[in-house]
Amino acid sequence: MTPCLTLKLRVLLSLGVAVLAGTALIGPATGASASAVPSHRGTLPPGNPSESLPPSPFFLSSCSEGNDGTACNRLVRAAITHARQRLEKMGGMSFSLSAYEKLTPDEQLFVTANLERTERGLAPAVVLSRSLDTIAQAGAQSGRDPAIGDVPGRLPGGGRTAFVGGIWAGGWINPLGADYGWMYHDGPGGDNLACTTARSRLCWGHRDMILLRFGAYASCPGQSELVMGAGHTARAAYYGESDTGILAGVCGPAPADAVFTWAQAKRLLHIR
Repeated sequence: MTPCLTLKLRVLLSLGVAVLAGTALIGPATGASASAVPSHRGTLPPGNPSESLPPSPFFLSSCSEGNDGTACNRLVRAAITHARQRLEKMGGMSFSLSAYEKLTPDEQLFVTANLERTERGLAPAVVLSRSLDTIAQAGAQSGRDPAIGDVPGRLPGGGRTAFVGGIWAGGWINPLGADYGWMYHDGPGGDNLACTTARSRLCWGHRDMILLRFGAYASCPGQSELVMGAGHTARAAYYGESDTGILAGVCGPAPADAVFTWAQAKRLLHIR
């Protein structure tokens, strides 16, 4: 079996999105979470890479489902570095791999999404929410998008939920591999289920979701925060590895049910 056929058969991506009344998806962030955001780098929505790029090195054939060990993570990180250099003229991810491997899979998904954001000059998701994790985990176990309709209008102790998006990846080895699928193999010729032709509206939809700029406008006049939930299992039906993410824009403070924060991640993984 050739690597290309292996890739096509065993990995898939899908997404769901809900924009609630009066909220803008793309726009400059305002409010407390917008401070100290560096200038943009790389390619940001509505722009996207010129092509989907199969991983090189091809970790999908080198690593087994659920392998989150050092050797496989190094292969995936090398593939991400290669894709960034080729598609966006960017360098690779900068973090402590040994510290990363001590995190839970949910925390790893949170970290990789935020590294994709912050290394392109976007504000991070500030917390990983237990409420959102629960919804994301149900999706991961079922091998499907998280049920974003189950996200409450207000998160515990936090503000109003104004935007919600969900992403799923199946068969991408581990959380870092799922990040590769969402970010670099999501357009025409990739494994995005919604990208059936080069002109399909949701080509690069997972990447756009991870790199969204949640704008606080008339419906969100004060503080606004981007928060996240994540789910993972290595034993989903058919795909084995199954990873999900929920990104939610909140008008008001971040939810009080945080299980992990970006401030903690930066300290533990030596992220500047």
